[in-house]
Parts: sequence; structure tokens; C-alpha cells
Amino acid sequence: MLMGMMLLGAAAQGGKFTVKGTFEGRGDSVKFVVVDPFTRKPIMSEIRAITGEMLEVSFDLKKAEMLYVELSGNGNKGYMNAPAIPGEEVEFYRDGAPVTHLRGSQFYLDYDVAQESIMEPAIKVMNMRVPSRDADENEVNQFNAAYQDFLDAMTAYVKAHPDQEASAALIMFVGEVGAKTKIEDIKALEACLTERVRNSSAADLYKECVARDGLKRKLQAHQNVNEGDEAPDFTLEDINGNPLSLSSLRGKWVVIDFWGSWCKWCIQGVPQMKEYYAKYQDKLEILGVDCRDTVEKWKEAVAEHGLSWQHVYCDINAKENNPFKLYSVRGFPTKIVIDPEGKVTKIVKGEDPVFYEYLDEILK
Repeated sequence: MLMGMMLLGAAAQGGKFTVKGTFEGRGDSVKFVVVDPFTRKPIMSEIRAITGEMLEVSFDLKKAEMLYVELSGNGNKGYMNAPAIPGEEVEFYRDGAPVTHLRGSQFYLDYDVAQESIMEPAIKVMNMRVPSRDADENEVNQFNAAYQDFLDAMTAYVKAHPDQEASAALIMFVGEVGAKTKIEDIKALEACLTERVRNSSAADLYKECVARDGLKRKLQAHQNVNEGDEAPDFTLEDINGNPLSLSSLRGKWVVIDFWGSWCKWCIQGVPQMKEYYAKYQDKLEILGVDCRDTVEKWKEAVAEHGLSWQHVYCDINAKENNPFKLYSVRGFPTKIVIDPEGKVTKIVKGEDPVFYEYLDEILK
């Protein structure tokens, strides 16, 4: 309900979205996947065999999403993407050119030109390593210059085409570059658009970034634990059925890792977590808090992935002694860093390189 209220009153309507293409010579099959533009979570999909004939797939959409076209077979693998706009039709085509282009309804004719106008600076900045806290001045300056070139190209196109819905869709790219979504830059670009375009379906793509950022700030303002606070204690059963309290680990740096075997990013982060535990285990203890698994699935995942640190199981519906609620966990993974005296020094949400940079900073 709160998210709905924060979508800024978008008046966009749902409808049928159609995608076409032959994809000849690109593999054996093509998978059309409609995903959430912010989380990349699949919403609906369809697989078709590539025959050389024109393929056509339609999806009924409630609002604008993103379309991913995944090609595979014959030793080939690749993907393309485009906004999925209700009521519009897009065709992917190459006609011998090395780069895939879009055509179809006027929106996609415009979007193909718009995307081309920012592609070179966008790819440059996305391929750069986001500077860490201890990066030298030259590296920071190079990244900032590349991002500014990208933003200048974006701004130039949007200002020149304020009444194109493609301009609204283009703004979504600001959320794709760098380590953080540039909300202030999104809002500045939005101000260049006409009122009609700001209320179009395509505008939903960037509005969701703004809405989620606002929700994130509200949640942070109302969370139970902040950096600098005393870490609330709790006691849960460890993987052997014995009680284990957070306070019993005091004297070392502690990371509370809220995770689950069902969480893609949690599992993808396991190799680096294991690397850092081996690197700093004389100074560091990790307490894995499994959420939303069954006890059996939790134990299987710990064994399968060779997680050698401490583990406890959390019933997220428990009214008392519930670290999920004590620490206001809103997403997975969430990592809480606690100093040897029991103070929270860092809260990292998601599988973010900032977490590992921080461990190097405090433990090296």
C-alpha cells in the first residue's frame, strides 16, 4: 500500500505488449522474459524455437516492465533487452548489421535512436570499477568524468526531446550506472519532460527508482537499530541444537549475516564470505542467521556450501527473541558489523562490495 502511494500518481494504463523477431542464425531457441525493472525478478516468460520465420509473442502488462531476450544454442549465447511498454509493439532486427536495433511502434523507433545517443558513454562508465573508499584521486576523477559524460549525453537527448516517451524510458539508465542510483540526477532529468510524458507508462520505469529510494529512506528512519547503537542481544539454537547468544561472541568483531538458501544473492556471495572468514577468523566471527527456510533446508544448505562459521535458525514470526525484527531486516542478505565492545558499526544491505572493503579497513 505504501509503495502504491509513493508512485507519484502515475496515470499509466495496462495493455498488451507484443515482441517480434526472426533471430535467424542466433541459436536454437529464444526465451522472452518480462522482469521487474528494479529487482530484475522474472514476472512472466515464454520460450520459442528459432525457425527463421518471424516469431511473435504477446504479454498482458499492468504497467511498464523490462523485456530480456535470451538466445541460446549452436554454441551461441547472448541477450538483448528493451522496455516492455503496455500497448506497444517492438521488433528486434539486424539486417546484417553487427548491432541489434529496434523498430515497430513510434515509441520503439524513438527509443532506438535515444539509446544509440547515450550508448558509448553508458557502456564506458558501466565497465569501469566503482572507486572504493581508498581509491586514489586519479581513479576517482576518471570515474567521475566518465559518469559526467554519460549524464551530459542523457541530458542533451532529454532536453532536445522533452515530449518523447522514449526520453522517459531513457532516464532509467541513470539507475544502471555506478554503485548507487543517482536519485537527484533522475529528478533533474524528469523536470525536463512535458507533463504528458511524466504521466506516461514509460515514466513508470524511472519513477519506481525514485519511489523505492523514498521508501528506503522512510524505513531507515524507523528502523530499530542504527550504526553507533548497542547491538541488541538474542539467543537462538545453533545447528547442533544448543543455545547460542550474540553476547557470547563479544571480544571479537562479529558479523551477523541474515541469509537464506532461497536467496540468490546470499548464495552468490558465499565464496567471498568464505574467503574473508579464512582471512580474518582470528579477529572475526560470523553468525549466520537463517530466515524463511525450514530447519531441514537450513542444515542442508550449511553443509552443501561448507559454511564453517557459527549458525542459528530464526523463526521470523516469533514475537520474542527475534533478531529479524530486532534489527529491522527488510531484505537479504543483510550484514550487521559489531565491534568487540558490542556496538553496531556498519549495516550493509544486499551483496555489496562496500561490506568487504569495510572489513579490510577495520581488520587489516
